[in-house]
Amino acid sequence: MKIAAISDMHGILDFNIEKSDILFICGDIVPLKIQGYSKESKRWFKNTFISWCKNQPVNDIYLVGGNHDWWIYRHPEQVKECCKELPNLHYLLDEEAVYMDEDGTAYKIYGTPWCHQFGDWAFMGYSDNALAQKFMNMGDDIDFLITHDAPYGVSDICDSFWNRGEHIGSHGLAYAIAQRQPKYNFHGHLHSSNHGCEMLENTQVYNVSMINEQYKLRYYPLYLEL
Repeated sequence: MKIAAISDMHGILDFNIEKSDILFICGDIVPLKIQGYSKESKRWFKNTFISWCKNQPVNDIYLVGGNHDWWIYRHPEQVKECCKELPNLHYLLDEEAVYMDEDGTAYKIYGTPWCHQFGDWAFMGYSDNALAQKFMNMGDDIDFLITHDAPYGVSDICDSFWNRGEHIGSHGLAYAIAQRQPKYNFHGHLHSSNHGCEMLENTQVYNVSMINEQYKLRYYPLYLEL
């Protein structure tokens, strides 16, 4: 089975996905210039984003929101309704889903958008302890965990002018991953941290952001053959 994972497009869709079984999208989907406007964000999501998704050669798409996705944060019921236009497009808000491969193998997926607090953004407002409890709602046998934030200590040092080589991920997420040990964690949020595999206990962690700190396409989608 082949999977693809991306994040942090911020409205930039000038690329296509290779033929894959699953596409994971880890938040910050809506363009920056309309991120604060619900009507415009909904219109873009429904007309532009879903049209892009329809053209991708994948079986199923699973997505979570990000801290810039204010419409997704404020109107989850509208997001779910829009996703119904494309039967293989699934929005996960602290939810589990199951993907059944062609050979009958079932893969468990859990999606959650929450980030640790660092400003007044969407999907924030919880302490590290509260976030740990939210993330612990995932089961013990998750194959793919898709989050917007990075776990603390892994894949969370940014290569940019504003970071001093410090770990800046989520303590709550790191705790939950160490306890639940999903096989894979795909995240975005920190645009320029390491895009290779890093290990947290037995979990493979990947940053799949598509852009750099200047909001320009810089990276390629992640592809894994299982």
